[in-house]
Amino acid sequence: MGGLSKKLFQIKNLTEEKSTNRLLVDSGNLLFKRKIVAKGINQERLTAATILDVYTDIGYDAVAVGPHDLAGGLTLLQESKASGFPWLSANIVGKNGQLLFKSIIKKQIQGRNIAITAVSNAPERAIPGVEMQSWEEVLPSILKQITTEHSDIFIILLSSLNNSENRKIAQIFPEISLLITADSRQGNVSPTLVNKSLLIQTERQGKSQGLLQISLGNSRQWGQDSQKILADLQNKLGSLNWQLQRLLKKSKSTGFTEKYAATITRLENEKEALTTEITEMKQQVLEEQLDGTAKDTFTYRFLPLKKNMPNDQPTEERLKKLNNDIRVLNKKKKETNKPIGQAAVIRLPQSLIGSNTCSSCHELQGDFWKTTQHGTAYDTLVKKQKHLDLECLPCHMTIDVPGGKFESLITESLLSFPEALQSVGCETCHGNGQKHLQDPEHFKLVRTPGINICLTCHTDAHDDNFQYQPKLEKIACPAG
Repeated sequence: MGGLSKKLFQIKNLTEEKSTNRLLVDSGNLLFKRKIVAKGINQERLTAATILDVYTDIGYDAVAVGPHDLAGGLTLLQESKASGFPWLSANIVGKNGQLLFKSIIKKQIQGRNIAITAVSNAPERAIPGVEMQSWEEVLPSILKQITTEHSDIFIILLSSLNNSENRKIAQIFPEISLLITADSRQGNVSPTLVNKSLLIQTERQGKSQGLLQISLGNSRQWGQDSQKILADLQNKLGSLNWQLQRLLKKSKSTGFTEKYAATITRLENEKEALTTEITEMKQQVLEEQLDGTAKDTFTYRFLPLKKNMPNDQPTEERLKKLNNDIRVLNKKKKETNKPIGQAAVIRLPQSLIGSNTCSSCHELQGDFWKTTQHGTAYDTLVKKQKHLDLECLPCHMTIDVPGGKFESLITESLLSFPEALQSVGCETCHGNGQKHLQDPEHFKLVRTPGINICLTCHTDAHDDNFQYQPKLEKIACPAG
């Protein structure tokens, strides 16, 4: 959630004076990080409700329903839809085959007609009352409906399908001008032209804000802005002429003609080539003006949501309230479910022993570890009143992570985690210690952790200046 207030600041800053020409869309997987979310009041549902409020206030035009949005069931989506949230999906239907969400949202920007539709891949588990149709079933009729009303309409497809399916869609349906994807296996994807469709996406939640600026023509083909290119070429020629005249003058005044001869020849050749290019571009501009065609053009930027960027204050206040609500909720849950013995608290592998046990043999290393930020990681959460936040806890404690995926560990059992493991301890970097404790000669631990272990927590969203080697040197245990 840390990037949400920065994202909102960027949106407001970029579009404050151009809201009539602004289109805000999201390709889905907005609400939840996990594929299955428990029923009832919990941290994930409080967070999802806050996201919905923020997106509603900023005025999103269309948000595709992704499989992770369905992770909490249908009720939340239906309630927010009834409140006016712009959910969009052409392939999510009820048991009776009726669409559960809008399949098309229409806008008019720059005097041009815009149509937005969306398709989603299926969630991993069945959702009561929900059936998924394939994009092969729904897209032909949806696109025919759109183009029948307006033959030159600009069509945007929001998709959470994988990259290969998105490219297949672009090949089959050239009437789609822009395909904005949400393939979780990819990060930022620069605009890529596939057939006649432009494919693009930004990184997952909270890392980047994508800005795509489009100038709509009338031919529904992507191309270059010929007039802008011509102006740039003419500016370049002016600069080249200035350099050439300056060198000719200097050569004449100093008498060192041989010294500047090679550079002057090179600049004259560049001028000749540039003049030819300008002549050809003028002809292209003239032809476009005569036949009245103008292609769609674009520029784009990815704006990394770094920690030092400004926050949107209203959103920041919302997030503070959310954090307080989470703290109050999880405190009640912790007090209600007090453990009876460590084994009943959490599905904790018997192979973890805790750093205090490690220190009984490795006293020098243990004393040093206590001085590091790893040794005080849980205390940091306590000071910031985030020690009851399930999203924060896994990276501030010693945890055995199955397959390197924290998502499976973000459960309420973390609230009662054993005190001995409330820090980023020895076993986080060096491996589980039970077998080593029993037979240190035969069961050696990892001496130097690989970068992948670090990157489990030191992601861009949490540490946008992570450098493996300097950080490793900073926390390296003393030899011995």
